[in-house]
Amino acid sequence: MGGKVERYFIPAVIGFAPFILFLLTWAPNGRSHLQGLVQVFYLPIIGAEIFTIAVALREGMITAMQRLSWHRLPTAALLTLLAIAIVTAITAPNPEAARLWTFFWLLHLAFGFSVAHLCTKSIRPRDLVAIYLVGFVAFVGAAALFETQVTDPAFDWIHSWPAVTHIRHFGYYASASTGLAIGLAATERRPRMLALLFIFCTTGFAFALWTGSRGAVIGVAGAMVAGFAFFPAMRRIIVWGGAALSLAIAALIASLAPAHGILMGVGRTVTQTVDSGDISTGRTRLWLNAIGAIEKRPVFGYGEDQMSTVAPFGTLGQTHEVILQILLAWGVVGLVCVGVLTVWFFMRSLPMIRHNQAELLAPIMATFALATMALFDGALFHVMPVSIFAACAGMIASRWSRPEQAPQTIRA
Repeated sequence: MGGKVERYFIPAVIGFAPFILFLLTWAPNGRSHLQGLVQVFYLPIIGAEIFTIAVALREGMITAMQRLSWHRLPTAALLTLLAIAIVTAITAPNPEAARLWTFFWLLHLAFGFSVAHLCTKSIRPRDLVAIYLVGFVAFVGAAALFETQVTDPAFDWIHSWPAVTHIRHFGYYASASTGLAIGLAATERRPRMLALLFIFCTTGFAFALWTGSRGAVIGVAGAMVAGFAFFPAMRRIIVWGGAALSLAIAALIASLAPAHGILMGVGRTVTQTVDSGDISTGRTRLWLNAIGAIEKRPVFGYGEDQMSTVAPFGTLGQTHEVILQILLAWGVVGLVCVGVLTVWFFMRSLPMIRHNQAELLAPIMATFALATMALFDGALFHVMPVSIFAACAGMIASRWSRPEQAPQTIRA
């Protein structure tokens, strides 16, 4: 392999995987069993991750990892977390679910390492970010077209969309993509590129609001606050003014677009929250339920995807809160390990991002947006957003040791 084909082909496989998932599960008048399997197992996204890992292995990832300086504390935390995840996948009350989601988690981890390795060789982070954004616009266009193709008056506008099992899961994708666009815009000076990124940002906000995801807007807001605190490029007035204007235009577009389901549209999103009489929209009861289960097994937890078994709450499969999610899956020990890894990763990455904001600000803004959403939703549970999170983390980690080195061509 060599040349521009690999520079763009691998990012295209990654960035268009959600769009391919949407197309393969397209079923405006009834999904087949095969389409259901594709959706449940997120096959295009999983396939893209496996492909990326295979290419990285072929390009010497294991040898490169052996040459790294592994710090004792984060290494110990990672190994402990891996041990807990594997053991609980065997001993979980619902072992089938635990093994499937542990497989997903391990795959995401290997995928993140693979993106980091390939970004030191042939992939440019900005190329991957750009293709992620193009793939997102294609996804939104497909969703708009799909809406016009539904003829069944009994169509379930909450659970029967392509690509996702609940309409508000679109918000995870929209939040991450909008974060990417804002991160690129923060270091951009060319008017045409700023205008294009403004369109991307507006598309993200409009899609989130149209599909009823108020959480996506909160996620982007949280990312912008964090970006303002840590990165000078995020303190430009044009960035904040552009984001505010983009949100206003997006709200207008979303309010004019047809909203068939009870959760769709700007107005219904607001009134549903107000009329419920509970600003947490049921999360308080959900969290108390999860806490009750955590208290019974606090040290190592139950394993991945066990909430419906040990702390059932309607049809929900995750806690809508990442700390409770980790405690339920891996216990206090697992939470400590994740905390150590998170702090170490951020502190290691912060100087690199500040040194190279033009390249790395976009991926860190996407991770901030998803992390913010994860405080009150499942943004770091479902396959699509976690895959994007892992790719962004990989892009950032690729610049730890060689921030100034230009990517090389993958060898034949």
